[in-house]
Formats: sequence, structure tokens, C-alpha cells
Amino acid sequence: MTEHTAGVPNFIEIRTPDPEAAAQFYTELFGWRIDDKVSAGYRYARRLDGAVIAGLRQSGGDQPAAWTVYLSTNDIARAMRHAADNDGRVLHSPVDVPGQGEVTVIADPTGAITGLCQPRPGWCFASHTPGTFAWAELLTPRGSAADDFYAQLVGLGSTQIGDATTYDYAVWTPAGHQTPVAGRHQIVARDGGRALWRVYFTVDPVIGTDQALTSAVRLGATVVADPRDIPAGRTAVLTDLTGAQFALLTPAPRA
Repeated sequence: MTEHTAGVPNFIEIRTPDPEAAAQFYTELFGWRIDDKVSAGYRYARRLDGAVIAGLRQSGGDQPAAWTVYLSTNDIARAMRHAADNDGRVLHSPVDVPGQGEVTVIADPTGAITGLCQPRPGWCFASHTPGTFAWAELLTPRGSAADDFYAQLVGLGSTQIGDATTYDYAVWTPAGHQTPVAGRHQIVARDGGRALWRVYFTVDPVIGTDQALTSAVRLGATVVADPRDIPAGRTAVLTDLTGAQFALLTPAPRA
């Protein structure tokens, strides 16, 4: 599977009312290097070798802090038409980002904010190394609707790994491939809860999830879910000091 296969996450971005605080938090937690501000205050976070990890931007109005996952598409215009014709909303017209490609943001029919990126040749998204993207899952109260929508949007097939009743969790796999690239977890909407993406960051096994969580709390994070072991490794869920939810994942050793 190449990094530009349709449906594969190929960028993540935090929108927060306090980008400076978020930049300092993730830099201290993961060792990111943050670019100087560019147009409209937008910045990239990078590994020390320069590979792009994430984008940071100011959220608008009363929007809560949140991470956005961008999915690769080979035809951004077609994907936008699909979103508009199938109970989604296109939130802004495509923007040609130098070095990255055409990007846009949509709201899916379940309310989650999702990015789309038709990448330029050479675009490289840092992932699966310490401090970078490890996994993403969509938390939504309408699981089957999300499955259907993203299957048509970017060709992601859905495989249920829960019992679909007490635990409704599906993994999404690009057409023609066998390796899942994202998950979809059906949640119960309570107290105005909304659909959102949860981004998992890779933790160095030398450090481990428990120690990384302790460091995150010291930096101002709040624990949402204590560390636990799953087949993929050891995870924990937090919100950063600006309110954006994220997760830690120390990958399980490969057999």
C-alpha cells in the first residue's frame, strides 16, 4: 500500500483556540519541531528530519479544539460532489497547498469534520515512528451511516470486529488492500456529544504509554481513559490542555 492510496490518512491537523499552547504541549511531549508561522498563522509540526507530522491552526468562533484527519483521494472534485449529494457538507473550496496538494474539509452525515487531500507527487506524511501518527478512529453515534458514506467517498471497505451490538467497532480498509488504515467506533451520543476523530500517536516502546501519559498530565493534559492493553498495543486517551482529544499507542511487539 502506498502513502497515496485512496482512503489512507495522509495528514492530521489540530484546530484549537490556543495554537501556541498546543504547539508547546506537543513539542514537549513528542519532541516536535514547529515551523515559523506562514499565511494566516498556519504552521507545520515536523520531525527533526523535516518530515511533516501535523498542521496547527487557530479554530474559528466557538469551535472546540479538535484533531482533523485528512484522507487521501485521487479525485477531490468527485469526493466533494459525493459529500454534498449524500447528506454531507463541503465546508470550504479546495485549496492548493504548495508541496502538499489540493485539500478541502467536509462535514460527514454523522457530524464529523474530515479533511480530504489529493496529494502532489513527493508528499510524505510522517507516521508510525515515535511522536507521529499511529492510527485514527471515527467516534460516531451512526456507525453504519459512516461506513456507507466513506465507502463511497474514498473506497474504504468496512469489517466489523465487535459484535455490532454491545461493541460496534469496524475497521476500514482501502479497496484492493488487506491492511486496515482506520477504525470506526459507534458511540452513544450523550449531552450534546458529537462525532469526532480520535488520533493516536506512536509512543517509543522504551518510554511506554504509562510514562508518556504521566508526562502529558504534567504538561496539562487530562486523562479520559487509563492505560489498557489491546491487540495493537498499550493505549490511553487524553485531552490536551486546549481541550483536543488524542490517544497514545505503544505498538505491541511484532511476532
